[in-house]
Amino acid sequence: MNRQLSALGRRDLLKLGLALAGAPVFARLPRAWAAGEPITLLGIFPSSGAYAEFGRDTNRGFRLAIEQARAGVLDRPLRYISRDSETKPGVAVQRVGDAIEHDGARFFAGCASSAVALALEPIAKEKKSLFFTSVGADEVTGKDCNRFTFRWSVPTYAAVRSTMYPFIERFPAARRWYTITPAYVFGTSLLNNVRQVAREKGIELVGNAVHPLGTTDFSSYITRAIEARPDVVALLNFGGDAIRSVKTAAEYGLKKHSKLLYVWSGGLSDYKAIGAEALEGVYVGCQYWHDATPATRAASKPYQAAYGEPMGYVGGSAWIEFRLIIDGIAKAGSADPARVAQALEGFQYVGPTGPEVIRAFDHQVLKPYYLLLGKKRAAMRDQWDYVDTLAVSSYPVPEKESLCRM
Repeated sequence: MNRQLSALGRRDLLKLGLALAGAPVFARLPRAWAAGEPITLLGIFPSSGAYAEFGRDTNRGFRLAIEQARAGVLDRPLRYISRDSETKPGVAVQRVGDAIEHDGARFFAGCASSAVALALEPIAKEKKSLFFTSVGADEVTGKDCNRFTFRWSVPTYAAVRSTMYPFIERFPAARRWYTITPAYVFGTSLLNNVRQVAREKGIELVGNAVHPLGTTDFSSYITRAIEARPDVVALLNFGGDAIRSVKTAAEYGLKKHSKLLYVWSGGLSDYKAIGAEALEGVYVGCQYWHDATPATRAASKPYQAAYGEPMGYVGGSAWIEFRLIIDGIAKAGSADPARVAQALEGFQYVGPTGPEVIRAFDHQVLKPYYLLLGKKRAAMRDQWDYVDTLAVSSYPVPEKESLCRM
């Protein structure tokens, strides 16, 4: 444990200590280190590759959860290790498998890519190791579900409905939509749900531009979107792709002709990279926004005390994933992943968004999703105040429609 924490540095350790004074602890944990064998928690996330920008905040969230539980659990200390997924399914599978076999990491969490998470689900099942993730593809807690896999983020089914429904209610005359979609499982999942809602609401989809992951130049995609003359352009990409899309849309004047809806954003980290001018007037969906409600503001405080900025979706999802694993171990009274998984089914708790619950039949966390609007720079109260909250809603996949069969 001490070796792992030493990597934080003196400044971060001091901030973490200050943060813990008011930090919530979900489970009742022992007060002191015991001589028991450490329980190893593995963080798997990209620190290189297409989604490398999410590595810093993911690591911070994991470390904050470990530090808050520094007394350990079940009279055993906690040990944190991490591995770089490189946003490559094959690399992630190899590194997680190695950590399970050689480091005893029977609990792991993270990922920024649905393709990576879907590749890791069979590993969790085969190795009987508990896996928590916050990626979007419906399959994670749908047809590919298993008893060792859990998801904190809402799936694309819920994200699309929590953004499109309130948007359409605000702009009922905006009937022509154009989509920009990445060519991988997450983008396809978002697009399929957009098409379902479009059919339901009588929306005309006038075009769809497909781009590869890691595209560096979005000028041709934005130009084609403008030429289609839609009322709405919906961005179905994520991370650097989405950041470049929004900035290019602002540069090319797309917002003068169409409303821009960014369905699944990375939250604060994205907004900082996009900048207030480009984000102004853009409608964005997000899993967590620190200033959305009293509950999200309360959840952000320990992270901000530790790291000097509000908690974002990326850091928040990592933090709650480890917190739930630790609390599941305490609740089960065991470090056996199968018993922990069973203990977490139906678990109700206060999370980053307020009251949350883990649905038993598919291991999907039920929580809200946020529709936000980029605000003018002159209206920002501080350097983190990029958006206003327009809607908070929840549309979980109905059990009768779910493809999950554990």
